[in-house]
Amino acid sequence: MQAKFRKLSEDHDAAISAALASPVIRTPDAVPADVIIKPRAPHEPLPIGAITRIERSVPSGSSDALSESLAESSSYGESSNLDLGEILAENLSHIKGLDPISITRLNDRGIVAFIQVAQLTDAEVKEIEEALDLPGCFNRYSWRYQAQQLHLEKNT
Repeated sequence: MQAKFRKLSEDHDAAISAALASPVIRTPDAVPADVIIKPRAPHEPLPIGAITRIERSVPSGSSDALSESLAESSSYGESSNLDLGEILAENLSHIKGLDPISITRLNDRGIVAFIQVAQLTDAEVKEIEEALDLPGCFNRYSWRYQAQQLHLEKNT
């Protein structure tokens, strides 16, 4: 019996030694900033959250038409011309940097469409950032601009 126990103990010790001796994956090296910002070839993958293109959807002389389009579609705040029933909920996760929890909290506040995010005033942004504990995120990630571009892309 003692020999059997000794054999099991030796097998166990050998298994632990083998597991400890196996190669461990090391932490990857840090990537210098000049490598991160260098231009990428078309076949190289883009980093997560990278903006792939920025297009001017409205000709330069018709910025008034853009303002009118955005003003007509807005439904957040006191200046709303539309019924909340007329706004269709959109997938706000297309806005880079906007996490699912923040999307849910924005939806709870009645913000469900790109145009609503695009039309937020600075005061409303400040209020939302304080209430949702997202200091500076609207400007850091350009959420209003992204929402405007997504709205224009969807409606053109």
